[in-house]
Amino acid sequence: MKFSRLNQLLATLFLATVTQHAFAYTTIKCGGNATKWSGNSYTARASSVGFPAGPWRDALSSVITHWNGNPSNLSFGVVWNEPGVAANNNENEVWWEASGGPNIGTFPAVAYVWFKGDCTLKEADVIFNNSVSYHHTTNKVSLSSYGGAFRPFQTTAMHEFGHAAGLAHTANVYNIMGSDTTHIHANGAIATAYSGEDANNGLVAVYGLWSGGPNDLAVSHWRHTGSSGEYSTHGRTRIFNTSNVELTKVAGTAEPVYRVNKGQTIKLEMTYENLGKTSPLTAKVGYYLSTNDTITTGDRFLGEGAVTLYRGFPDTTNNTFLVIPSDLVSGQNYWIGAIIDYNGAFTERSEANNATYIGIRVN
Repeated sequence: MKFSRLNQLLATLFLATVTQHAFAYTTIKCGGNATKWSGNSYTARASSVGFPAGPWRDALSSVITHWNGNPSNLSFGVVWNEPGVAANNNENEVWWEASGGPNIGTFPAVAYVWFKGDCTLKEADVIFNNSVSYHHTTNKVSLSSYGGAFRPFQTTAMHEFGHAAGLAHTANVYNIMGSDTTHIHANGAIATAYSGEDANNGLVAVYGLWSGGPNDLAVSHWRHTGSSGEYSTHGRTRIFNTSNVELTKVAGTAEPVYRVNKGQTIKLEMTYENLGKTSPLTAKVGYYLSTNDTITTGDRFLGEGAVTLYRGFPDTTNNTFLVIPSDLVSGQNYWIGAIIDYNGAFTERSEANNATYIGIRVN
């Protein structure tokens, strides 16, 4: 379920609407057109009270840094130590507010957007509810996405800064502008927020392609499962048998663990994304078996495939056939992993999102 809202306020009598594209991102509309920052930049002033030097500032800074890797011409920035914040004061600001406050209400986070008379953006404020159990950590087991107690601050901030850039909620594709807590990348103990292919493509559509921008490929063990109102819902990717029947899961595990047989042929489902400037890209994917949930090229190689990715549609596919080795230990857990661009054919903005996993237990 999504927990933030977008409030669009106009300085003129233009009608503010949200128009959904046929299959993907949505944008904030004003006068029938996507609204944007006239200077192709968005810089927010962060409250000195809410974001002093330390882990919360570092967490917000990481969100800004990630958004700055998007392949559009829009750039993001932050100025620290803002002494006073207020809505609709002609400054872009970020702060925390107590639940029930005049701007936050009971929402965990909100983004307020104001337009100028020409429908360009003039102010965007992002506010977080300080009564919510947020955490700045990227320690996977602490986060609600992986059974922990805390809402990941970075995914929420990614979502709200997407609104500040001009993106609206999205319901029909795996997307940070949907249910943000389950739009997250993990390999091993670390789970990190990221903007995702569809949101990046939306920014390219509004602000144009950054000709000097980076390429970036990713693989995720999350997928689009449906919608809840304006928001996409996401679930974990799966393992199937050759008849496309999902395998049985081990009961009581924090993350999905599928029961497999030695020598069994399985079909592995993953979500592959093209987050960068070049579309399409065809990349090789290496598949591995690991004794832990950190997938690397040093693990046991199971095979190779290839995906052609167009920026705009996260590609969730289960057409990868893999054979479970016959020499595995019965009753033991292993992890099946995928590494996109495992042969290093492309220079990317980040390699940290190139590998992920699904757990298995051998019968």
